[in-house]
Amino acid sequence: MTGRFVPPDSQERICLRAPNWVGDVVMATPTFRAVRQRRPDAHVTVVVHERVEAVLRGTPWFDAVLTYRPSSRSLLGEFRRCARALKAGRQDLGLILPNSFSSALMFRMGGVARRVGYGRDLRSALLTDAVPRPSEGGRFKPTYMVDYYLGLCEAAGIEPAGRDMELPFSEADAAHADEILRSQGVDPGRDLFLLHPGAGFGPSKRWPSERFSRLAEHLADCYGAQVAVVAGPSERRTVARIVDGARAEVTDLMDRGVDLHLLKCVVARSKLLVTTDSGPRHYGVALGVPTVCVMGPTHPGYSTSEEPHDRVVRLDVDCGPCQKKRCPRDHRCMADITAEMVLEACAAALSDAAGGGTS
Repeated sequence: MTGRFVPPDSQERICLRAPNWVGDVVMATPTFRAVRQRRPDAHVTVVVHERVEAVLRGTPWFDAVLTYRPSSRSLLGEFRRCARALKAGRQDLGLILPNSFSSALMFRMGGVARRVGYGRDLRSALLTDAVPRPSEGGRFKPTYMVDYYLGLCEAAGIEPAGRDMELPFSEADAAHADEILRSQGVDPGRDLFLLHPGAGFGPSKRWPSERFSRLAEHLADCYGAQVAVVAGPSERRTVARIVDGARAEVTDLMDRGVDLHLLKCVVARSKLLVTTDSGPRHYGVALGVPTVCVMGPTHPGYSTSEEPHDRVVRLDVDCGPCQKKRCPRDHRCMADITAEMVLEACAAALSDAAGGGTS
């Protein structure tokens, strides 16, 4: 994923601004693949925020990676550094996947000749190709983000190369992840079920920790599986509550060296993933692992694939989907989902994976 920012003058130069959230980066992988496969001779640069750079580690689609590191210096100084790097690369075409004003401004300041992005958040004047956001009946239409990003490819004249998400990793990465799991007592001869309680978007996406604890007990009792919890640093207290509250052995994989890259290997090794509507959910879908998502405030149309192993447990409530980071009411969309409801979805997902059909 390293390379020159200034390719030969005869070579087409394409740059992409990756999304800023883990799940969105995974859902953008069909777009990255399309650019690489449809423009095999182009020099392709991706601009990626430091917090999600590891998601793209080991992928084959880029000649150069420009990591945006606002934590390393002043925000303005880092922004200008990236814009200067783009300008030095004399970019011919840019696909701007985030909807933010700042992402379009960076590509404009970076002298990208053709700038393709969705015309929203008052940024149309910064784009050469302001693509209309999908709408229906005069309102924005919730669109699966894989298709949303591929729409920019089509607007740029780049034909999609399939809709399947990808998360490549090497055999060495897999071996490293297996070493970490063994060091935590995970038996490679037994099925591993993963729980992910994270909610980087905001607390409205959280499912009560005691429900995760009850679910862990059910999964251990019903399937004899090993249950482990994975989460980011901000979820330390939540993970502790889940582990301490379960009347079953639950392995805590926090702070064990499982970063966003090695998480691909851990998820691929597992037989089931239960998660909130957060980034690792899309790891499971991309890697073909039976995945059950406990969803509350978000609209399923943005993130739910057509894959049979991508299952959602959600309730239709009068106040949702609200798309709010914090619930202003009683959080009924998540609080009313029981461990037994999720266990039923897990059973269906596992039956599908075993060839038992849908339920």
